Order: sequence, then C-alpha cells, then structure tokens
Amino acid sequence: MVELREAREEDRESVTRVLWRAFEASESFENTQKLDWLKNWHQPQKRDWAYIAVDNGKVVSNLCFFVSDNNVIRSNPVMFGGVWAVATEPQYRRRGLVKDLFAISFERMHNEGAVLSILDPFYRPFYEQFGYALAEKRAKHVFSRQQLKYVKGPADITSYEAMDIDDIERARKVERSMARFGSRFFMFERNWKELMKQGNLHILERDSEPVGTVSFAFQKATSGHAFDLQVRLTRYTTDDVFPSILELVYNYVPNVQTITWWTDAEVPLRHFFLDHNAETYQIGSMMMRVIDLEGYCKSIRIPEQTHEEVTIELNDSQCPWNSDVYTLTPMNGILAVERVNKSPDIVLSEFQLSEVISGVSPATQLRAFKEIECKREIASRLEAIFPADTFVSYLRF
Repeated sequence: MVELREAREEDRESVTRVLWRAFEASESFENTQKLDWLKNWHQPQKRDWAYIAVDNGKVVSNLCFFVSDNNVIRSNPVMFGGVWAVATEPQYRRRGLVKDLFAISFERMHNEGAVLSILDPFYRPFYEQFGYALAEKRAKHVFSRQQLKYVKGPADITSYEAMDIDDIERARKVERSMARFGSRFFMFERNWKELMKQGNLHILERDSEPVGTVSFAFQKATSGHAFDLQVRLTRYTTDDVFPSILELVYNYVPNVQTITWWTDAEVPLRHFFLDHNAETYQIGSMMMRVIDLEGYCKSIRIPEQTHEEVTIELNDSQCPWNSDVYTLTPMNGILAVERVNKSPDIVLSEFQLSEVISGVSPATQLRAFKEIECKREIASRLEAIFPADTFVSYLRF
C-alpha cells in the first residue's frame, strides 16, 4: 500500500533518483546529486518542504513547495507557496498520487499562512485540474545586431560588473522598483549570487545609486564562428535608464549572430528595432491558484476607483476551507471580504476563480469565451476588482 507523508532526510537519495529520471536523465545520477536545486530539497528550516508517496520503502512520487512573502501581487506583499519538483515514477502514474500530494500540500501551505500558490507547469492542462490558471505575461525577442537601433544613454549613467554581496543588494533594490508595473516575484538572494558567479551581471548607477541591471550569457551559434547572446534581468528604476541598457547590450554584440532577449511584457524593446523582421513572442508559463480566498483578498490592493461589490459562491474541492459564499466589497483600494448567507451573483470553481484573478484574461473576456457564466454587469464588476495584470515569474525553476 502506498503511504503519503512528509519527507525525511533519509529519503533524499531515493527522491533524487525519481527527480533524476524525470528532469536530468541526460546527466549521470552522481552529477545530478550535486546540482544546486536539489540541495534545496526538503529544508523545513528554510520553509521549504517535500511530501512524498512511498511504496515498500521506495519513494515513487514527490512534490516540493516553499512558503515566502517575497512577492508583490497587486501592490502588496503576499504570502505564497511555490510548488516545484513534481515527479512520479512512470509505473505509478495515473493513480492519483499527485492529486493526493497536492491535497496534503495545500493544507500545509494554508497552515503556514500562504494565501496563493504558483508553479511552472510541464503541461498546463495537468495543473488546471488542481485549480491553477495561467498567470504570466512575458516577451521573448529574437533579432540580429543589425536590427537593433544604436542609442546612447544619459551621460551620467555608468555600469559595472557585479562582484560581491553588496552588489547583489544593490541589484535587488532595482528589482523591487519594477513592482510599479504590477505583480511580480522578487528573486531570492541565492539566485542573484548564482547569476553573479556565472559572470556578466551588470549594474547601472547614477550618482552612486543603482538604477538598472542586465545580465548576459553567450552560446556557440549553430553555424559559423559567431555566438548567440542571451539577455535577461532587464530592470530599471525609471524609463530614461533603458537607453543605457540598450547601449550596454549593443557594446556586447560585435561578434554575435543572434540576440535573444527576454523581458517583462512592459519593456518597450520593440521601439528600438530598425525594421519589422525582429521576432517577438508573448510567452508565459507560470500558473497560480488561491489557497485562502479571504487571506488573498485582505492581502492585496485594488484600483481605488472601484466601488461596486460582488457576491460569489466558490466551490473548491481541494481546499474545502474556501468553499462558501462571499461578498467582496471594494473600499478605497482595499478589498473587504465577508462570508454571507445570500444568493450569489456568480458561482465559480477553484479553476475559474484562478482565471478571474490571474489577470491574463479579464472577466468580461472570460464571460465572452463562456469560461464563466454570469450577467455582463457582474463580469464588469469582477474585472474592476481584478483588472488585467502582469504576473512575472522567477528563476528558481
């Protein structure tokens, strides 16, 4: 009989084999054991847990999550559970083990104060059955050096390569300024340290204050002797810093064949292309679901001009503490929430709720797509409370 329980340190090697087969089969098992991401497996002292399914003393399924408030959702820090390392041995799949592990994990997240959960899916429909909906908008730009306009940034902005822990704190200060664009996760210090070790993490400053960041990585091109350049972590405190980032990128590309630049959806990179042949894709993979509806509503801010209430009935089969009827009442940028005994304006499943609040598709659009059923006026009220937003992912996965 399969046992479900919290992991223990003596399970590490058995879990590693499950994860090795699922994620790192191209590496040797010994090399996989040395990977940094596995060092974070089941670290309760760091608020990072693993739950496992065990059959005859052998781990056959694993689910990890960490709890953190290092996230800004709709202008406020929000406690969330980040799910990772979900894997099951092939012969044990389709038995509902992951569903059972999620049930245990959701309850633990709730007990630890998480009001939201996020994850990076291998297959979106698989996680939709657990209430997760797509919640991320990013852009991927692919172009040649010749397609990039040369610009010079302000003369008072300079840049240098990050080298020590003080530089990491300066980079994180810039990162936090990006919350002005909407919801986002702020990377852990250890992720910044890893990027700094890899080299080519640059900090831009003005009057000795950090105002921008950008990182570079080079890969051998598929043909010829040139390289492909990967550009990430485009962060800036004010719009006038962005030309300085562009100037720095331009200086990096004399021998580059192709540039691939990942940015937040708001970054106006296309404004600096010389033609229309640059390829731009809207991408996104991070998914989210509510763990505690009352806690989530109390954690966030909403548009101050929103004032019409809406009553919803939530049926959440996996987080039963959520199942009830609620009236959501906007008050000067705060969302009050109350459990009530009245007829709802709309009935939502856990997945539909995630769709409504994720910000990828506003409620009126979801109604038009028949993803939710309600009067147009109710969809408009929901959209006013939960407007379109950008949920930015992070580098843990």
